[in-house]
Amino acid sequence: MSTRRAADVDADHPLWQLIWQNGLMDTPLLIFLHGPGQSPPAWQDVVGAINPEQPMVAPWLKGLKPTEHGGFEINQAAEAVLDVMETRGAQRADLVGYSLGGLVALRTALAYPDRIAHLVLVSTPIVPEPKILNRQRLLVKFTPAGMFRGVDKEHVLAALDALAETDMSVDLTKVVPPLLAVAAADDPIGRASADLMAHDAHALTRFLPGADPNLLVSQPKVLAQLVADFCADFLDRDDSTAPVESGEAGS
Repeated sequence: MSTRRAADVDADHPLWQLIWQNGLMDTPLLIFLHGPGQSPPAWQDVVGAINPEQPMVAPWLKGLKPTEHGGFEINQAAEAVLDVMETRGAQRADLVGYSLGGLVALRTALAYPDRIAHLVLVSTPIVPEPKILNRQRLLVKFTPAGMFRGVDKEHVLAALDALAETDMSVDLTKVVPPLLAVAAADDPIGRASADLMAHDAHALTRFLPGADPNLLVSQPKVLAQLVADFCADFLDRDDSTAPVESGEAGS
């Protein structure tokens, strides 16, 4: 059997077109959405730790690809997630988003709740932090363009602007799909957002050791296991909205 990952298959190959067009792929498509200053390969260590038989894709957030023009708009980015699903013939998807990607995932789930099976938000700031984002924007602004790899400066600035302008707190009570909020235990912004999601959206929470919010890099295997277990409905869940603190996936 081939070990080629479903995330890497050729969507235009006749065999895959036949599978998708005839609805033979019943498993929800697992879609990974990157954060600001990142490109799709940011997920490679997470994807590499997930069962290769799982259909997966990590697209660019619409408006942030270096070759795109016209700016970033979160509603358009959410619609583009549906376009990815339509292209692959996926009736439903499990969305995993980091930071801005998490906000896009959340907006997609709010607009199309019947199309989203599970929602995993990683270090996703539900309420913007203007002071921190302003400092990050200044740092990016004065960084030479040649220092950016795989992304470009203007698109990174556009992503930070979107984070500063997006407050999803008023929409949390409308979330329908099962929600897992993951954050670093010593990241105050990520932890506060996860707690808010637990309270308002009945999210299951997991707090991983450390302060680095970029869990894609710092703890990819643990994050991958959490994603896999949650999307398979294996994580413990009870009627309480209290956060569950854990350094181990599925504990």
